[in-house]
Amino acid sequence: MAKAANVTKYDAGGTGDNIIPDGFIKSVEKVWIDTYTFSSSATIGVGTVVDIAKVPAGKKVVDITVWGLSASQISATSTNAVSIGARYGATATTNATQFLGATTLGTVTFDNIALKARSGIGVEVTSATHTIFLHFTGANPSITGGTITTIVKYT
Repeated sequence: MAKAANVTKYDAGGTGDNIIPDGFIKSVEKVWIDTYTFSSSATIGVGTVVDIAKVPAGKKVVDITVWGLSASQISATSTNAVSIGARYGATATTNATQFLGATTLGTVTFDNIALKARSGIGVEVTSATHTIFLHFTGANPSITGGTITTIVKYT
């Protein structure tokens, strides 16, 4: 029988608390739910950044989900793209693709199929609060208004 990494550690002995890092088992999940509403006739400029959550130091990011604009709200071109990144503390240090590399939307929107973080899950926020953000790149897609809903979970 195959076992995941933390199950293997747990089965090797101990209570689990002393062999699996805090935040991965027996943890209380915190959820940051937020929305950002674009005004009508706006343009998402190349490099537009929308801050979606603040995660305190010492916490681990366990999930990021983004529900967004429909095809009737955003112009669909092959170069519309979005990534999920983080800004570390009060500094300008950022990683625009920490949780999701630039994903080309093309004619696909994310109103019925959510964008999900694909990397960086389980990363611990060290030293200072991290700001999680969406980073839009591409061909200045125009929008007719609409709301992006985000859910960031951490332990």
